[in-house]
Amino acid sequence: MSVTKLGTILVLEQLTVSAPSRLHFGLFSVGNKVNRRFGGAGMMIDGPRTTIEISRAPQFEILPHRDAPACHKAIRAWFKSLQVPLQNDFSLSHVSELPLRIEIKATPPRHSGFGSGTQLALTAAFAVNSFFELPVPPPEEIAVSIGRGKRSAIGSHGFFKGGFLVDRGKLSSDLLAPLDFHVDFPSNWRVVTIISQLSTGLSGNQELDAFSQLPQTTQQERLNMIKIVRDHVLPGLLNEDLETFGNGIFEFGRRSGMMFEKIQNGPYHGTEAQSLVNKIRALGIQGVGQSSWGPCIFAVLNNDSEADELMAWLTTNHEGPLSLNKCQADNHGVRCYQSARSTN
Repeated sequence: MSVTKLGTILVLEQLTVSAPSRLHFGLFSVGNKVNRRFGGAGMMIDGPRTTIEISRAPQFEILPHRDAPACHKAIRAWFKSLQVPLQNDFSLSHVSELPLRIEIKATPPRHSGFGSGTQLALTAAFAVNSFFELPVPPPEEIAVSIGRGKRSAIGSHGFFKGGFLVDRGKLSSDLLAPLDFHVDFPSNWRVVTIISQLSTGLSGNQELDAFSQLPQTTQQERLNMIKIVRDHVLPGLLNEDLETFGNGIFEFGRRSGMMFEKIQNGPYHGTEAQSLVNKIRALGIQGVGQSSWGPCIFAVLNNDSEADELMAWLTTNHEGPLSLNKCQADNHGVRCYQSARSTN
């Protein structure tokens, strides 16, 4: 846990890890009729963030927080996967022996479409891993060790890479679905996220039950979804052509949402989500969709001014309480800040 530099030992005292949130634009497929299951496209945004602070302490402690149990679960799973080197190098045989005090400083709203469960679990495992100055494991290793990436891999790869990502889909032999494409998202574009305070998305057992009820996507339907991303979304993104990108991401999300029509009663999670999409599209904004199961609706705009105008319009013209946030792409991924004391 220490490094030597010019005769001085630097002992790590505190470490802060901060991760972006994930927007998921939609899946290529659901069901077992295709070889590669799920897949899809998404991006990482710079807020809301998941932030964890770790300090050296006499005994292991996670300060009270609504997400403390999930954080503890991820750290236990991470510890189990690295039990041999921790025992050999640090004489630690149980998670309770970790000399750490953990404080969850910030998390996104749960079950809202930000991938909060994956980001929290990865942040917790990555933070402890970094505190012990262990080599950073590849995404598939750390994600699988803490039980993430069973379907979409956007959040797991995006945690490390940031940016816009295309997930190829998962073979039965894959630990984590590989990436087909990764690129920085235009830094001048802005994203407005809109969350109705009247509804929540699906997660956990509800999400598993929902997937079990869905119709099976055919190989041709999967190829049609891939074609939208290849022919519209990616050219629009690479050329910074927001109209082309926006129309592509809207159509991709709408068609992906129709795979879940039996659960959602349409391409979006409820009538209010549908109403928000319709209202925003009617303003001439093309890049609108729902992230994952929602209720987060997103809109992609050219700049700060357009984003501010949309937020002001929604505040005035939409009935019902909304949580609005203006953000931009996070093209970096996880960030780690260290504080150390020196001894002679």
